[in-house]
This record gives sequence, structure tokens and C-alpha cells, in this order.
Amino acid sequence: MTINDIYLSYMPTKELTLAPKTVQSYVSAYEKHIKPVFGYRHINAINFIDYQKFADTLHVSGLKPKTVSNILKFISSLYTFAKKNDWYSGTIYPRDVELPKYDNKFYVTISPELQKRYLLALKNAKEPIYKDIFFFLLHGRRLGEVLNLEWEYLDLNQGIVYYPATHNKSKKFLSYELTSEMVERLKVLYACAIEDQGTVFVTGYVFVNPNTGNKFTDLRKPWKRLLDANDLSYTRLHNIRHILATYLLNELNVSLEYVSYVLGHQDTAITKRYVHVKPQVAKDSIDILFDDLKSKGEKHVEMLSEAIKLGESIQAVLFSDQKSSKVGD
Repeated sequence: MTINDIYLSYMPTKELTLAPKTVQSYVSAYEKHIKPVFGYRHINAINFIDYQKFADTLHVSGLKPKTVSNILKFISSLYTFAKKNDWYSGTIYPRDVELPKYDNKFYVTISPELQKRYLLALKNAKEPIYKDIFFFLLHGRRLGEVLNLEWEYLDLNQGIVYYPATHNKSKKFLSYELTSEMVERLKVLYACAIEDQGTVFVTGYVFVNPNTGNKFTDLRKPWKRLLDANDLSYTRLHNIRHILATYLLNELNVSLEYVSYVLGHQDTAITKRYVHVKPQVAKDSIDILFDDLKSKGEKHVEMLSEAIKLGESIQAVLFSDQKSSKVGD
């Protein structure tokens, strides 16, 4: 079978289990990069060197290492699918391709003070409807998880939101206890939904665009208004998730496991990308080493020197007080 034959059989099996954006990215990568090179070649006629040259060409063209890695992983999934169907029994060559090392950490380059300002802007947003969406994002949820939330997945009595495996990126059943303020905000929206639908058994999306009667699809304008009102530079709304994770881990020292759960990550290894060691750690560590290596005599001299400096400081203060007292007399 050709790579194209396998691809055409593989994609329909994934359209129900993958997010639409993921499916779209797979299709785009295949049509643009994979099909022109391997689409009509027989899977048994492609060797390791073919994929290594393919990856090298993609790098030279300017694609990021992470993008090239994702393309190769997608091709590998086609090989795995072919093996499951007994269409191929050889080596999965795309997995063996050597790629340049790349840093997969998330770097939030703004200061902790500015990070806090962005988070406060969301917390204190005032514009109707949008303020509740922005506040929900501070609970660690992805924008799609908030905009696609339906009433059937909320238990306001218990203050819990549920995300079935089909409704989140981790593909696992997730549940989160909401803050009391978030619950109160949702109760207000629930009362409005009861009035609009004429029943306590409300259905549909929690956050409804009053202009379309359907869920929101684009928040760029209200997001820009919020940033302007708080004198903040533009950043993508999704970046708030990165800022939240960075601030929790590096400034508030919330545990890696807790932040990983808040963000709905499958593994703490994903969350570790937000952990940043501060530059002064290097100096502090070596200072500790040098202090340990000092002899008893060196430590005694340093302690004596500090005592003398302290005494001189106290003497200077006393002399200044005496001088001021005489001037007053």
C-alpha cells in the first residue's frame, strides 16, 4: 500500500476522537509536506535515509524543530496503523530520525509584577458576559473548554464542573471544584437561562452570544478592550494560561502536581515546561559552596569583621544622636 492509501483509511478513524483543530493540522501537514514527497510511494519502498533527508529538508526550509518532530510523529502514527492492519511489518523509520535538540520550555518574558497585572485584569473585568468568561479562564481552563461548556456538565449545588474525555484535550474524564465566586456568577447566568428557556431543566451552552444566540467563537475584540482599559500590551488570550502556570509555579510556589491538575495536563512532565530557575540561583549555589570550603580561621575572621562593622555602625548612630541633642540645646 502507498502512504496515501494508508492516510485515507487512517483519518476517518480519528475524526471522532480528535479535536477539529488537530484533524485540520494533520490534514494540512499531510497535504503540504508529506503527500508531495511520500504520498504515492509504497510503504515498503521507503527507507530510514529517505525520512532523515526529508526532516533535514524541512529544517532547512525554516520549520521549527518542534514542527518537524510533530510531522514525523504523524507519519509514525500512519505506520502504526498499517501494522495494526497487517499492511506493514517492518521498522517504523520516522521514529529513528535524528533531530536537533530544542528547548520546549514556555518562557513568559514579562516580569512577575506585569504577570500579576494581566491576571488581575481578568479577575476584575466588568463587561457583561465577557467578565464571567475571563474569570473562568483564571481557573486554568482552556478557552475552548470554557466557550464549549454546556449546562449538563455543571453541578452548581456541589460547585463542580465536569469535562468528559470527548470534551477536553487530555482525553480523560476530568472534574474540578469551582471557587465560590465562580459558582455565584454561574448561578446568575443559570437564573437568566431559566427565564429565557422557561424551564429549570436548562440546556445548551453556558456562555451564549446575545447577537447570535449561540456560543461565542471569537473574543479578540473584548479581550483587546480589556487590555486597553488596563493599559496592558496585547498578548494572545491563550497566553494567559501560560502566565497563570508560570506565576503559580515560580512566584507562589504552588506544587508541580497541583498546577498540573489545575491545567488538566496528562503528565507533570508537561507542566515542568513552566518551571524556570531564576538567574541568581547560580550565584547563591556557589556562595553556599564557597562558604562550606572556608576554613575555621577564615570564618572566625569574617565573623570578627562583621562584629566590628556592626559596632562602628552603632557608634556612628549614637554620635549622630549626641550631636543632634547638643544642637538642640
